[in-house]
Amino acid sequence: MKLIENRVHLFAIAAAAGIFACQHAETKPDTAAKETKPAAVAEAPKAQTPEEYHAQGQADLDKALEQLSHVSVFFEFDSSQLTRDAQEKLSAVADVLVKHPELKVRIEGNCDERGSEQYNLALGQRRADSAKKYLDNLGVKGEQITAISFGAERPKASGHDEEAWKQNRRDDVNANASK
Repeated sequence: MKLIENRVHLFAIAAAAGIFACQHAETKPDTAAKETKPAAVAEAPKAQTPEEYHAQGQADLDKALEQLSHVSVFFEFDSSQLTRDAQEKLSAVADVLVKHPELKVRIEGNCDERGSEQYNLALGQRRADSAKKYLDNLGVKGEQITAISFGAERPKASGHDEEAWKQNRRDDVNANASK
């Protein structure tokens, strides 16, 4: 028992000596730290006038609208499944729409002339809905996208062969800025 008491006393003395030594230790400057000199103060950017700010905002919006104009994605015969090329184009559309929530797009589903009017309207709607869902999955807000079908009513090419039909199996993306 006496041995334990001696150890406790020795520990208490050692702890007190350590605390005393730390309190009286002289702090030395860190020689490894380099003195930092204030960096040259950059000239503050010139404040834009409201007209300049509005003009810049309009220019950005016009550029975004231009990126969305004339975007068409194409489909295989009797399919509403997005091709790799269609996904890449729609990803670029999504990037613009996410950066500009004030923009809205209408996805217009189209078909070639083969098939009945009802069938082509339904297929065009499935195509437009497929693109809308893809954009939604990339973070575009639902209220920015509408999907509509025109069936075979708006052909891009007027021929009656595979080349014309290829161009008519598509979704067109039409953008506008909401007020």
